[in-house]
Amino acid sequence: MRTKTFSTVPIVLMVLLASSAGAGWEGTLKVGGIVLDEEGDKSAVQETYNIHDGFSLSQVRLTGTPTDDTYLMLNLHEINLDGRRGDFLFRKPSVLRLKASFDQHRQVFDPRRNVTSDRKDFKLGTDVTPVPWLRLSGNFGVMDRDGGRLPYPVGTRAVLRTQSTSWLGNGYDYSMRTGGLSAEVRKDRRGVAVDYRGTEFTDDLNPVADRTGDVVSARLWAPGLLHRNLTHVVRAAYGVSETADATDYTFSSFHYTGVARVVGDLQFKYGFHGQRIEHETTDLKTDRFQHDVDATFYHEDGNATVGYGYETNDDDRHLTSYHSWRAGALLRGDRHTVRVRYAGRDKKDTENRTLLQEMEASRIQADLELRPREGIAIGLGLKVRDREFPDIGVEARGEMLRGHAGYTYPRWGGLTGTYTFMQDEYTDLADGYDVTSHVVTARADLERIQNLRLGGGVTYLDVGQDVDIEKSIVFLEAMYTVADDYHFEVKYNVYNYDDYVLLDRYYTANAVWFTIAYDFRVD
Repeated sequence: MRTKTFSTVPIVLMVLLASSAGAGWEGTLKVGGIVLDEEGDKSAVQETYNIHDGFSLSQVRLTGTPTDDTYLMLNLHEINLDGRRGDFLFRKPSVLRLKASFDQHRQVFDPRRNVTSDRKDFKLGTDVTPVPWLRLSGNFGVMDRDGGRLPYPVGTRAVLRTQSTSWLGNGYDYSMRTGGLSAEVRKDRRGVAVDYRGTEFTDDLNPVADRTGDVVSARLWAPGLLHRNLTHVVRAAYGVSETADATDYTFSSFHYTGVARVVGDLQFKYGFHGQRIEHETTDLKTDRFQHDVDATFYHEDGNATVGYGYETNDDDRHLTSYHSWRAGALLRGDRHTVRVRYAGRDKKDTENRTLLQEMEASRIQADLELRPREGIAIGLGLKVRDREFPDIGVEARGEMLRGHAGYTYPRWGGLTGTYTFMQDEYTDLADGYDVTSHVVTARADLERIQNLRLGGGVTYLDVGQDVDIEKSIVFLEAMYTVADDYHFEVKYNVYNYDDYVLLDRYYTANAVWFTIAYDFRVD
């Protein structure tokens, strides 16, 4: 599919629809330009990869009702530039929904921006409900990527005096197509559905990577079966994957979930997942079985839950088992919300044959939200995560503390700000690696002056200890409205990046967007 076609056809469609007799439409048209002045390592700041100099058809948005019982939306952004994107929706409630989207963006790999790649994603989907008890749906997607890539590892030739590219090559030129069909039948609260999904991947630069896959699945849900407060959900799937070198895999899985609410507000849930992957060429099999049990108590002011899981993984050579625990609580009030969660997971090599025979991991998270009065919001969050590999003496520990506050004053504007502190420590037999990060964001909006909206803010990142990086983004924006329908918009961003360990790695940029917007209505 050509992106130029995507850019022009919806505009023609918009004009035709807007001229339809008896239709009601409203929309926005924005045109303007972008000026970008930059220097330094152009691969350092990802936020600038898709800022393109020149004239921009910034936005074309159209919403309307072609008929009394239908709705249509078309929203396109920068469709004449390489960073274009768009969405389309047509809906007839309870009967039909049609969606389409397109997104194109660039990735940059070298400081001079000579090695880049473009990725284009197109998706199309529809849901049809011809009768209340039957729903049919389908989807189709294409993802293309082309361009260059750096050799890995960088500098292979200088180190090994051999070729400078790895087996991955020095470019991208591949396409992945996906599609699916689904049929769902419902009666009261019970139902059954059948799904099909297919995938095809082709790589023009590496034909050995070509592959196809097909998966067929069915699911059933039946509340009230065996007991009026017991709900069953069952899903089974079977798939086949074929690669260019005639290596075939088959995949089969079975899921069962049972939910029972038999004692007041206490709910029990049991889940089972069984899966097998077979390598047809070598006749090797991998079996995975997982059992999960959870109990949740519900209250008008919140809930509390505990759970346990047991998993085994048998791959013909190794048998490993996993134990997991989890617990959490939620407390809600008129002016506060408190959440606390814990999760832990242990791995055990039953036959002592894998490299990482044991693993222990845990995560604790707590969040507090306060609303002391109208227009004020305050939040605090804490997250601690640990992972240990006792057999090889490796340990990783991370801590994050986050706070945010916001204040909104009617007819004036608002202020918001966040602060995040992160500390990560890695320990092994040879050495350690420590990183401490500070992230600050702030934004202010002013709406007191009639027809004028002003805004500004900053994002600042400081990464220290074993690395030394600073990054900041400062922005200012203004919009002035004339005669209700015309808007003049200006946005100015400043980007800075400095790596004080790699002294030649820095980046600075000034970007300006200016647009004229027109809001229109057609009755």
